[in-house]
Amino acid sequence: MLYSVVITAVAEGLDSRDQLTLEFAGVYRHYHACLMRTIVIGDPSPLQIAMHEACADAMTACVDVVRPGQNFGTVFDTHARILDKAGFRDHRMNACGYSLGATFTPTWMDYPMFYHGNSEEIQPGMVLFLHMILMNSEDATAMTLGQTVSVVDGGAVSLSRHSLDLIVRD
Repeated sequence: MLYSVVITAVAEGLDSRDQLTLEFAGVYRHYHACLMRTIVIGDPSPLQIAMHEACADAMTACVDVVRPGQNFGTVFDTHARILDKAGFRDHRMNACGYSLGATFTPTWMDYPMFYHGNSEEIQPGMVLFLHMILMNSEDATAMTLGQTVSVVDGGAVSLSRHSLDLIVRD
């Protein structure tokens, strides 16, 4: 549970070189817009930089693929192809996002999800959360980028004003 992770991090403190992943949503009448980022504390390692670049490349490509008539599986395959090519096959998830609807706590997730082979068609008016998540247990390093997009006739429009840049704090 996210709350226990955050509470543990606050109680134990963060190291001078650490990382923290946050995922949160803004809500209006049960409609959600989500955002997810990994914040690097201290100087980022070469691995963190490489993971972030791969996630940003995958996010950009996936947003370009999201459009009416495309299917959810194709978006996932785009995500997988880019992360695999960057050398992170063993560290990616087997899903890269989901639909957002008028949902009730404790979740904002809705069907359908982005996974290989999902033939569900993307429709205008859908609101989707795309997440690029890498978890490298061997090096205790993770990287995430997540953003909400609205599907319009011409493709996808980000609902966030925030960039995909790596966030680094001292």
